[in-house]
Amino acid sequence: MLTLILFIVLILFLLLLNEFFSRKYFIQSCYSRKIAHVASSLIAFITPFFITKNEIILIGIIFSVLLFITRGKNIFSSIHSVERKTFGEIFLPIGIILSALFFLPQKIIAFQFGVLIMGISDASAAIFGEKFGKHAIKIFGHKKSFEGSLAFLISSMVVMLFFIHKLDYNILLIPIILTLIELFFIFGLDNLVLPLAGAYLIQFLV
Repeated sequence: MLTLILFIVLILFLLLLNEFFSRKYFIQSCYSRKIAHVASSLIAFITPFFITKNEIILIGIIFSVLLFITRGKNIFSSIHSVERKTFGEIFLPIGIILSALFFLPQKIIAFQFGVLIMGISDASAAIFGEKFGKHAIKIFGHKKSFEGSLAFLISSMVVMLFFIHKLDYNILLIPIILTLIELFFIFGLDNLVLPLAGAYLIQFLV
């Protein structure tokens, strides 16, 4: 129970710290959102070593409810304020909940891979797309970029090499599939689908 409380406090502290620096230094929400995104995925990555499956699900429920309540209010604007219509910040903890539900405790590595893809690769796509995106790709009226998708593909391959220490076609095939998921799922639904898809695809290799 103490470890569970410590994780809740840690996540809340990081959200508040991100909010503080975002307001103090006028950090654009596209970056502050992804800072929270990466931090959340890294915390989710280590949780199976310290707390149970049900406790991970409980944390996900707490923060998905919290973010839903604060959405539209001047609370956690560092992650809620964004020009495009998205529910990604709410789908993120739900994606972790579902991944824990389906893959823990038996397939910890699959769970970890999925949350890192959601956190690191998706954040890479957003940041590189925002900074260097010159070639727009329109999906159902929503604009993404070739550069962002390329960043997602490359970072996914790097993440895969962290888990799979051999070179074969899956090192490219699985990242391509995940890149297409990130590209075609809009309104932040990629945060919901990516951890599940990533965990499902890699479970056969680990």
